[in-house]
Amino acid sequence: MIKLTPAIYGAAPKELGCIELDTSEMMFWLYLPIKVAGTRSDKLPKQLQKYDELIDIVFDDVRESFGMQRWRESFVYLSVKILHVTPDAPGNRPGWHSDGFLTNDLNYIWADRNPTEFLITEGTRISVPEDHKESMTAFEFWANNISNKGDRLEHAKVNHLYRLDQTNIHRVSLNVESGKRAFIKVSVSDKPYVQLGNSINHDLPEHPLPSLERQAERNCPQGKM
Repeated sequence: MIKLTPAIYGAAPKELGCIELDTSEMMFWLYLPIKVAGTRSDKLPKQLQKYDELIDIVFDDVRESFGMQRWRESFVYLSVKILHVTPDAPGNRPGWHSDGFLTNDLNYIWADRNPTEFLITEGTRISVPEDHKESMTAFEFWANNISNKGDRLEHAKVNHLYRLDQTNIHRVSLNVESGKRAFIKVSVSDKPYVQLGNSINHDLPEHPLPSLERQAERNCPQGKM
């Protein structure tokens, strides 16, 4: 028997305003650990210290919205993808999904072009199977069959920071303009991300090294499938 989630999906993300960031250097960092649970401050490699302002905004939002203890007890990760993208290679995996599905993780996202697209259901929240692949199929169905008043597909604003939790359904934009695209994400989790292929912070040796095999399909950063 298929187990369903509570009807919580389809919420709008929280917009945290416009931020101008330096994206002049091409780079690819994936879930780089910058803070471990039990500590207050972050450790950024020198070439990423230009994103201190972004980390400070995330810290302030977590502290003000969830309390200082939430920040102190969390692992924090920085992903920076500044790449050449095309319609065939948009820079992120396609498909409607939920970051932090079945977790309490927070994800703060920012992009300077081809912004993320959200499925927002103002009328009825969505319940889906408690399975990563099956939930994506359900999200796709809902996105293709919008019928309730107020339900909509909505793009993020470029250069704006958004806070996402598992209730926010989204995908990489299908309207991809070829060129350099910067996508930056800060992830806040109560569990360590240890999938093979994640970036390693050599200035943070207390974080466990990646050891979990990465799946061919979409991966949950915590390793749950």
